[in-house]
Amino acid sequence: MSMIGPGAQIGSPLPQGQLVGNYPSYEAAMAAIDKAVGAGVDPRFLSIVGRDLRSVYRLRHRPSYAAVAGRGALQGAFFGLFIGLLISMMSGGQDMTMTLGSTVVMGAVIWVLFGVIGEVMRRKQLKYAVIPSMSAVSYDIVVDNAVASEVTSALGSQPKGQAPTPPPAAESPAQPPAQPSVDSSTSVQEPAESNDTESSRGIPDLPDGRPQFGVRVDESAEQEPNEDPERAEQDSSEQR
Repeated sequence: MSMIGPGAQIGSPLPQGQLVGNYPSYEAAMAAIDKAVGAGVDPRFLSIVGRDLRSVYRLRHRPSYAAVAGRGALQGAFFGLFIGLLISMMSGGQDMTMTLGSTVVMGAVIWVLFGVIGEVMRRKQLKYAVIPSMSAVSYDIVVDNAVASEVTSALGSQPKGQAPTPPPAAESPAQPPAQPSVDSSTSVQEPAESNDTESSRGIPDLPDGRPQFGVRVDESAEQEPNEDPERAEQDSSEQR
């Protein structure tokens, strides 16, 4: 339903007072107003406030060219009849039938031509008829504080503050699984262990296995004489 009617003041302040009811339709709010006025409440203290105003554009099929021509012919005939009566009155009523017939036919033809041409131009812009209107999701009844008790007693308990159901929120994207928590002591010790390993390994070898610098010495061969010197002396004495 259109919310802008005759006598509407654009930019007027909202009514101040007490909210006594919230209704899903304008007709239900008007029924409550009628009930309150029937109980003796002055209608000047009552107001209907639309909540969540929205623009609604309803689409309809455009009328056929035959319907447009018929409507134009009817409008043109009435307009021609009016013009014919004026002409007949000015001419003194001479040839009134001829005058009325000619003006009616001329008016019908002219209106048909303009109606069909206008419909052709409109169909080039839009293939459907659009009917704009303003509507509200719900309607509040606001009354002056001076008559709030009278209205409440006349209407009884009324639904209040029923806000429209909000649209469902968009689903959030799936979050990646949480990474397992790592103990801080373990994370601190890992670099130290890696450093120890690198230091024990020393300089890395070449890809073919040879050392980068010098010649590799077999440490086990060097340690054997050092580990058993007495056995070495006995072997030398036996050879003598």
